[in-house]
Parts: sequence; C-alpha cells; structure tokens
Amino acid sequence: MAIQRGIGYWLVELDRLINQRFDEDLAAGGLGRRRWQALHSLVKGPQRADDVHDALDTFWADDAEWPAELAELIEFGLVAKDGEVLSLTEAGRAMHDETWLRIGLRRWQMAQGISAEEFAETVRRLQQMAANLAATPSTEVGGPARGRGGTSSDGDH
Repeated sequence: MAIQRGIGYWLVELDRLINQRFDEDLAAGGLGRRRWQALHSLVKGPQRADDVHDALDTFWADDAEWPAELAELIEFGLVAKDGEVLSLTEAGRAMHDETWLRIGLRRWQMAQGISAEEFAETVRRLQQMAANLAATPSTEVGGPARGRGGTSSDGDH
C-alpha cells in the first residue's frame, strides 16, 4: 500500500521544486537570486539606493555584500546610478523582461489543471493556516486532533 503523504510533505516538496526551477530559470539568463531581486525591484521605476538595499536585506548574509553587488550591476550595464537613485538601463530592462517571461512560463506550468479560483483559494487557505499557527503557541492548542482541520491519519503533517 502506498504511503499517503500529508500537507507537510507536499509543502516541503513544492517549495523545493519552486526554488530549484526558479534558480534554473534565473541561471538561464545569467542571473542569481540577489541580482534578479535587484533588477525586479527597479522594474517599476527609479528607486533610492538605500530603499533597494533595505527591500533586499534578507538576501544579504552581510551588509558588505550590497556595495559589491551594486558595483557589478553598474559595471555590467544593468543599472545606472544618478546620485543616490538607481534605475534600470535598457540592458537591465531587457534582462529583466526575458527572465520574467521564463518565470511566467514556470508559474503557468505549476498551475496547470488548477483554475484561477482554485489557485487563489489555495493561497488564501495557506495564508490562514500560517496565521493560525503564528497566533497560537503549540502548548495552547486545543480542539480535535483529527478530522476537519486536524492532521492526517498517518501522522504526517
């Protein structure tokens, strides 16, 4: 009999596949995740360098990485700097747009067989589950352990 996998397994597996495919799509355009995030943060228009840095702070292991990354973006002609304002160059916008197409195709692939309504509902339910767990420490959880809203019968989250 096949093992029935629960939500924990599928969330981890989906996260792994999303990250793997996303990294492949970025690499196909010569980008890493940090460089992509920098380009994507500038796609709607010029931004102050400090604002871009702050928006991307989770991507830096060390704040000293940002100046080096920014220098490379400028050196490669992807980003222009005018005082403290950054903007995409034509080459930067082209690289962004080509990568955005690959990402869009991957998102389309992921959602095959799922209607827009079902996709939106899935996201809403995942948000609710996250909010539920964030709001209540595990020692205070009450209610049924099984059934609607409970865990699966095989013990896998």
